[in-house]
Formats: sequence, C-alpha cells, structure tokens
Amino acid sequence: MKVTLYQKHLTGRLKHMVIEVNDNQIFTEWWTSKDEEDGKKQNTNETISGKNKGRSNETSDNEQAILEFERKVKKKKEEGYVENRKDAVIGETAVVSSVLTQAFAPSKPISKLKEKDDPYDGNWLAERKHNGSCILLHNTGNEQIGYTRRIKPITGILSVVPQIKDNLKLLPDESLVIGELVAIDSKGIEDPKVLKAVTTETTTEAKALAKYNFLIDEGYQFDYKVFDVIFWNGEDVTELPFTERLELTSIFGKREVSIFTEEMANKATKKEWEGFILRRPEDVITFTMNGKPKRKGSYKFKFIETTDCIVTKVCPGSGKHEVRFARFRLAQYEESPFFDDPVIVDCGWAGGGRLGEENMDLITADLIKKGYELRKTDLQEKDWFAVELEYQSRQSRNDKGQLCFEFPIIIRTREDKPLNECEV
Repeated sequence: MKVTLYQKHLTGRLKHMVIEVNDNQIFTEWWTSKDEEDGKKQNTNETISGKNKGRSNETSDNEQAILEFERKVKKKKEEGYVENRKDAVIGETAVVSSVLTQAFAPSKPISKLKEKDDPYDGNWLAERKHNGSCILLHNTGNEQIGYTRRIKPITGILSVVPQIKDNLKLLPDESLVIGELVAIDSKGIEDPKVLKAVTTETTTEAKALAKYNFLIDEGYQFDYKVFDVIFWNGEDVTELPFTERLELTSIFGKREVSIFTEEMANKATKKEWEGFILRRPEDVITFTMNGKPKRKGSYKFKFIETTDCIVTKVCPGSGKHEVRFARFRLAQYEESPFFDDPVIVDCGWAGGGRLGEENMDLITADLIKKGYELRKTDLQEKDWFAVELEYQSRQSRNDKGQLCFEFPIIIRTREDKPLNECEV
C-alpha cells in the first residue's frame, strides 16, 4: 500500500510526502519543490511489531503496520495534505453548501497586542474572552452541522445541549459561524473541564446526554457565545469590517461589545474572567484551506498567561497519585529558520494541576487500554494529546534547548485543539 500526499507551504513551495507499507515496514519519504525543482529528500523506515499478543484484539506485525500506516495518512490529511497534486497547487476552496473538509481552518486571535499599542486609547472594541470549547455551527442549506475546532463533525453529540440546537435553528442557509460553548457552575464560574463530556468525538450521544443531565442537576448552565461569522447567506463575509460582521450576528442575541477601558479590565479581574478579545472596528478575518490557521482579526488581552501544550511522555505520581499518571512532559511546535515545517521543542514537566483525580484516571485508563504500562514512558506520536496550561512566566531557552515554564499548572485536556496549534 502506498500513498503520495501534497501540501502547498506558506512559502509557496510544494511539499511532497510518500508513505508506503510493505509487510511490517513503513517507509516515509518527504521533500519540497519549487518551479518543478526538487529539494533534498529525507526518509525514515520503521519496523512495526504486532500488539496485544494472546488477547482477542491481537494484531500481527503486518496488521499493526497497516493500522499505523492508515493513522499516518489520516493525520497528514487532517493537517491539510491532499492526494491530488492539482488540488494542492491550486488550493481547495471552501464551499459553504458542502460539509467542511478538515483542511478548513478559521483564523485565530493574535496572542497579544504589539508593545506600541495602547489598549486604553479609545480605539479598541472589547468583548469578554470566554473559557470554553470552540464550536463551529454550519447550515449547508440541506444540513445543520456542529464541528469541533479540529473540524470534526459532532452534531449528534452536541444535540444534547439545547443552546446548540437553538442557535443552529437561527442560522440562515449557507452560513457558518464560530463560537464558544461554555459551562458555568453553580457559583457562576466557567468550568471548561466538564465540556469534554459533550464535545469529545469519541463519546456517544447517550453518554453525552446522561452527563449533561447530571451537570444540570448539579446547577450548571450552558451557553453558546457566537464569536464571528465566516459565511452568511452563501457569501464569504471575512472581508467585511468587524462592526458589520457583528451586526449580522445580532440574530443570536446582543453581544456585549464596547470601547475598552481600564475600569472594565479592573472589574473583570475581580470577577476572575480570563480576559478580553480586542478588535478595531475595521478589522477583517480570514480562513485557510491547508489545515493551518492564520492569526488575524483580533487580539487576546488576558489577565493570566495560558498556552496549549502537547503531552509526549507520562509518569505516575507519588503518594496517593502513584496509581495514576500524574506528571506530564510538555512540548510545543516552534518555527525553525532551517526547516519548512515547525520543530518540536521540549517544555519540561508539569504535574496534574487542576485536572483532578477523575480526569487523570480517565487519561490513565485510556493509555493503559492502548497498551501502556503504569510507569514513566514515552508516548507514541499517534497518542500525543493537548492540554491547556496556566503559568506565571516562561524561562529562557536553557543549554538543552528546552523552553520551560515557571509554575506550570495544567487546567484541562484539549480534545478540540489540533496538535499543530500548540505553538511557542
């Protein structure tokens, strides 16, 4: 079995990748080209062994190699690679009347304002930054769909949340909006950890409904906050000024958007809000069709530093945590001046933080089910997962090349976060 994949890089170069499986060997070769001239080719050759010997789900060396091959191809397609060279060169187009492909990537807010910018100069419109799960709502004209940030359709699972169903009903034909599903506990505090129950693609509608009803009984409230609009009545509206896009979304209810002031920031800090999203009235947004979102159209203004990291290694804790994975090795992608693609950078260890025993037990059970033992171990790349991290500051790069954090606290796992968006 052999697959050739292509992707157009932001530099304009065309990336080629050949993945082939033969018996229990997986051969991968990749290179870039420009003006029909190929660059230097690189390759790897992996030997795959079967798993779960003696169990009902035992796989032979060849069967496991085919599974690994299929996972690699699937992952690359999720990153925006395509099998048709012409599609890669020309670039796919987003058709709002069709189901989105996983190459679709809406733009993200820029991490923070530039140093020269004054947030209180009277020119910034502010909207509360909610701490939830990013969900896109789409009406193709024939079908109403809810997607995760990774463009995984999970409409059935999301249907257990009335606020999602209500907003989908309001969405005009051939329209696409992006927003945040939030869960608020009985004390009025946003709790993003519980959203995993109703946004994880691997759960079932029955399990999601049971968990949703349990949370409602516990005093939780759910809401869907529209953040921006990408298509409206069949038209791409990303080039409209923010104020015009804001007016379009008024059918979903009034959005609290106003000129940003220091008084607003002080009040929000006391209320323990995560922060604000700042925009200028004329700001536009964008989307890409290569699986990699651009940062454009808005800025984060946060009171607490947070970031998303990849977990590449796990380790049991000590004391009462020795029965579960409770320490996690972190990494992020960083742009490299020497390579077209970002490189992985080690960011040190972090404890379970605010994950809580229940979530650490779920992670532990999932990894053990995949064949890992309860000991310090490196995860295979296919089993890496994303977490949201809160930290005080970031250390300078040390002599090992690490970029570690001061007082890192893991807040939650991020099933909605593509790993390639966990960036330095």
